[in-house]
Amino acid sequence: MRRLPRLWALCFLGLSGAACTQSDPIVVLTTFGAPGSSSRATAIIVPKMAEYLGRDVEIEYSVGVQGGVDAPANERTVFVSTIGNIALRPAIEDAFILDPFVDLRPVSRMTAVPDVLIVNAALGIETLDDLLSYTREHPGELSYSHIAPTSIHRIEFGALLTELGMDIALDASLRGSGPVMDAMASGDLDLAITTSPYVSPLIDSGAAIPLVVAHPTRTPLLPSVPTMNESGVTGMPSGSWNGVFVPAGSSDEFAMQIFEAVSYALADPGVQQALSTLGMEAWPSESPEAFVAFIQAEQTRLGAAAGRYGIDFD
Repeated sequence: MRRLPRLWALCFLGLSGAACTQSDPIVVLTTFGAPGSSSRATAIIVPKMAEYLGRDVEIEYSVGVQGGVDAPANERTVFVSTIGNIALRPAIEDAFILDPFVDLRPVSRMTAVPDVLIVNAALGIETLDDLLSYTREHPGELSYSHIAPTSIHRIEFGALLTELGMDIALDASLRGSGPVMDAMASGDLDLAITTSPYVSPLIDSGAAIPLVVAHPTRTPLLPSVPTMNESGVTGMPSGSWNGVFVPAGSSDEFAMQIFEAVSYALADPGVQQALSTLGMEAWPSESPEAFVAFIQAEQTRLGAAAGRYGIDFD
C-alpha cells in the first residue's frame, strides 16, 4: 500500500491542526505556454502529484522567466523552469534577472528532453551526411533558426557549425518553437533544432526529416536517428531538461513534500509512458541537494560550450 502523504498522516495522528486546514489547491506555475515541452510534462505529472499530496493541484501556464521569483512563499506555489533560464542564461548573461539559488529553491529535475535537428523534407536530405554534402556544394544556401538568441538550441547549432563545418545561414527573424515549426511546415525554413514534442508532428506528417538527436542515448521515439556523439559532435552530448522549484523562503517541509510528490509521479508507469510518447524521459533528482549540484554543473558546462563555440550573447 502506498505510504500516506505527510499531511494526511499528520491529520490522522492529530498532531498538526495547521496541516489539516491546508485545503487550498497547490498552484504550479510554468514558464512557458501549454504547448511547451516543460508545460506538457507538467500536465502529465500533476494528477499524480495531487494523488500523493491529497490536495488539488492546478496549473497556471506562461508566467514567464520570473514567475517563481515573484510568487509568494505561501506553501502552495510551485514553479517549473527549463535548462535555458536556469543553467544557460545565468552562465552567459552577467545581468540575467534570475539566480536559481537565491531567487528560487531548487527541488528536483522533472524530465530529460531530447533536442532534434530536423530538415525540410522537400530538400531530399535523409541523413546528416547528406546535409554535410549539400552544404559543401551549396554553401550558405540553407536557412536555419536557433529558436531564440539565448536558447540552448543556439549552443547546439554552434556545436554543429563548429565541429562539422556546416555553412548555413541564420534566419534571425523567427523566434519561438511554435513559429519556427510553422515556418518549417510551410517550407519557409530549411533547418531547426528544438525539443522532441515540437518536432514530432512535423516528422509524423512527413514535412520534416530528423537527422540527429542531442541526447546521451538514442530516443525510443526516433530509434534510427543517431545522437550528436555518434555523429562526431561531442561538445553537446545532451539536450534539454526541466525542473521543479518552490519560491525562495519556502519551508524545508514544503520543499520536501513537493520533492516526494514529484518523485512519486515520475515513478508511475502511466506517467512514464505518457512522457515517452512525446520523446521525454522521467528524470527525477535523488534529492534537492543533488539538483542544486546538477544545476551548478550545467552552468559550468554550458558556459564553457558558449566560449568554445565563440558565441557572443551581448
